[in-house]
Amino acid sequence: MFSYDPANDETRAVAGALTFAFNQHLASTSLISVQATEGDATAQLRHAEEGTLGAGLGRLIGADAGDHDLYEVLPAAQGEAMISAFCPGSKRAWMAFPRLRANRDIRVQVLGDSPAGGRAHLCHTLAFSFHGEWKLPPGPQVDERQMTTPSFPY
Repeated sequence: MFSYDPANDETRAVAGALTFAFNQHLASTSLISVQATEGDATAQLRHAEEGTLGAGLGRLIGADAGDHDLYEVLPAAQGEAMISAFCPGSKRAWMAFPRLRANRDIRVQVLGDSPAGGRAHLCHTLAFSFHGEWKLPPGPQVDERQMTTPSFPY
């Protein structure tokens, strides 16, 4: 898991600090979930195809679309609340991620469906500064949904 701090005011207001859980493969990364680092909200992510957007990813986010992987934010559990926070008025949301790397800042584009139907639109481009890495111990994998997140105040 990698933790990120918001790198600008828009990201701070929309998302705050986030932690992304992922599986690292030899040549790729597959994201599993997005978690509010400082709160109690988690949404599962599922790899998505561009066709679900109703428009090409390049048209929605620009030239670096080829370097991004698309994930749908699943509405189960707190996912619906995250979708509403990331893209007010949308029932579905997607996040376009560059490859995650330790000690590297990232920009994540959040896309949402149109309340009137039709193709997706860009809701926000979130900028994050790398904060830290959480490595799981060797042995059986931990189900992230069973982990607890501290709530305020400490």
